[in-house]
Amino acid sequence: MITLTPFSVEAKEDASGYGVTSATSVTRLNTPLRDIPQTVNIAGERMIKELAAPTLGEAVAFLPGVTVRNGGQDQFQVRSIDVFSQFRNSFRYTSGSSLHFRKDMANIDRIEVIKGLGSATTGRGEAGGVVNLVTKKPQKKKATSVRFTIDDFSYNKTEVDTTGPLTADGRVLYRAIASYTGGEIYLPNERYDTIAFFPSVHVQFTDRTDLLVEASLQSGRTPSAEFFEIQDEMQFFYRAPTGQVFRTFPEDGALHKTRMLPQDTPQTASWVDPDAQAYEVMAQANHKFSDWFSTRQGVLWVKTEVDRELTRLRGFGSYIFDPANPLGQPIDWTMALRHDTTERDTEFVSYQGDFLLEYEFARMSHQTLLGYEFTKRDIFDRFKRANTGGIFRILDNTAFLNLKRSDLPAQAVSTAETRDVQETSYYVQHTLKTWDDKLQVTGGWRYDEIEEDIHNLRNNTFTASRPEPTDKTWRVGAGYRVFSWANLFAVHAEQQDPERNVLRYPEGTFGVAGRDPNARVSAARTVELDEIGIKSELFGGKYTFNVSYYKILEGSDIRSVNFRTNRNDELSPLYNWRENVVDPNATAEGVEVEFSGAPTDRLSFYASGAFAHTAIFAVQSDQSVIKRRQRGDTPVRLNFMGNYLAYRDLNWAVYVQNAFGYTDDVVLNPDNIVLQSASFRWDIGVRILRKVERGSWDAQFRVQNVLDDRIITGTANSGTSPRRFVLSLERKF
Repeated sequence: MITLTPFSVEAKEDASGYGVTSATSVTRLNTPLRDIPQTVNIAGERMIKELAAPTLGEAVAFLPGVTVRNGGQDQFQVRSIDVFSQFRNSFRYTSGSSLHFRKDMANIDRIEVIKGLGSATTGRGEAGGVVNLVTKKPQKKKATSVRFTIDDFSYNKTEVDTTGPLTADGRVLYRAIASYTGGEIYLPNERYDTIAFFPSVHVQFTDRTDLLVEASLQSGRTPSAEFFEIQDEMQFFYRAPTGQVFRTFPEDGALHKTRMLPQDTPQTASWVDPDAQAYEVMAQANHKFSDWFSTRQGVLWVKTEVDRELTRLRGFGSYIFDPANPLGQPIDWTMALRHDTTERDTEFVSYQGDFLLEYEFARMSHQTLLGYEFTKRDIFDRFKRANTGGIFRILDNTAFLNLKRSDLPAQAVSTAETRDVQETSYYVQHTLKTWDDKLQVTGGWRYDEIEEDIHNLRNNTFTASRPEPTDKTWRVGAGYRVFSWANLFAVHAEQQDPERNVLRYPEGTFGVAGRDPNARVSAARTVELDEIGIKSELFGGKYTFNVSYYKILEGSDIRSVNFRTNRNDELSPLYNWRENVVDPNATAEGVEVEFSGAPTDRLSFYASGAFAHTAIFAVQSDQSVIKRRQRGDTPVRLNFMGNYLAYRDLNWAVYVQNAFGYTDDVVLNPDNIVLQSASFRWDIGVRILRKVERGSWDAQFRVQNVLDDRIITGTANSGTSPRRFVLSLERKF
């Protein structure tokens, strides 16, 4: 029988230093990745440091099939499907809407992305996968480091990290990480003035019982809590020879991306001053009753208070034509100013735990995991809005950029909303090994019940209160060690929500012949996943190679889609309405590849590729079927990271680093014609290590350049900088 260390959070790197050979997210055990019948991609500490990643999105930029979700803070798409839940040390700690602030990276050791409908331990409803953040833990050896990072966008960060024993016997360990972040990141409005503090204590009561307590505080000006934009929608209209003006918005189903003004245009107002406070406390107790029976119990409390400010020129406006050519295309476009402020208070309390049994039966090794989760979320939103504040020209926007707060109209409370959410989950997962541990079979079942009460006060009117349905998730996977260096695996998983009824035409249908606004339609959401792959470790772990094929089918979901029978007359109720339609299926399928290795003791590399295809088939009210690509569809993503040891002696080491990333996106033009738009990222860097009498110096300089023809989707998008110079310096004691 092979006994795996329960609840370990340490990871072992492969020989290349980029790949990681073990993970805890799926089994809650320190399990070798090649034995897990599921795809797991990991951004380890070395990858995060070499990419000089200021955000979670940058940290996972080179993992296959993982992209940042447009407009979200630290939220992702996995396999072109939105991911809402995140985990911390395998405990779920966010779900649903974003907390509206970026998490500090100072205490993140690595990021695990578990693909597909996760194991029974990793939550509900995430068809693409989930993200698990593994934090830095207290260490037995005393150590202190100071790290400073700066780039050419005035971004700067100072980090202090100290750890060691608090008692002579080493049973009480501590770690304290503090950081200050200031300046701007590479996107407009991504300004920092934030402090963060991450203390943690680990107590080893006995050989069988230990307790880990972690806390965090983030306070100050947070990126993505402000939004100051000017949208250039001139590409969406033209004047016909008859003199009639047509607004050429995309047909329904198109991926509508609005071009912004150039990013070097100053768009940040000095008087916009958002603020955020985020507090977290997590206690995790581990106890081993016997050699075959153990438990892990956790309590998690998260509270955030985020004040956001959004100021933008957008909405319907007026055309300005050249007097010398009044029948030509408009030369300018005007919009009204909209000014919003939002206050969001979120409190998240969760009790989570599991019990692990390891035993032998019928000449097979068995592991049974029984777990639960009780979570309560309270969210309060208050919106203040002023929809008018003067008309401003898009091309000649000097007056807008020089706005003062005194120029803004008074705001009125338009909406206040409270959400009270209670979640209860139970799960069981069983793993067996047989045939000299060559065959491993894992099966899991999870039941979730969610009840959500929404009180949406719009002009002091109660508008909604609803319970959410329950769902059930089950999965089975098998892995077989064909050779000592290669494992084959296959997975099948399903999830089903009970049938529910919703209004088919909830708005915009009054006055439209043949449409009943009270009509209801019912549907049950289902998700199915099939995945096969191979994992291999070659030449004693010097190389790792993983490849997988997946197919995800989402059925009978209800989506709100804006259908137009005539896109040239969008204001007429005869041609424009909003209705809920039933999507009989949405598919996501593709191939993902990872390859890392160290051909020599001087050269190491990591490469990944993703080749995906997504589509939605939607039924319109006339029963006709349309097909559209899912938002975030990216047919090709290729990435490569390399590290070469150019010079080494007793006290010095010089590394030359490089990275390449190619993305081929789907962009649809206003005529709903699919275009391909590519982005190419190229990084080069130098890292110098210097050993001294006490500790070491670590200096890294990196240049990042992006050739990007893609249309930018708003200033809240978390993309890659067009060019970035980064210098970091670390001193270890």
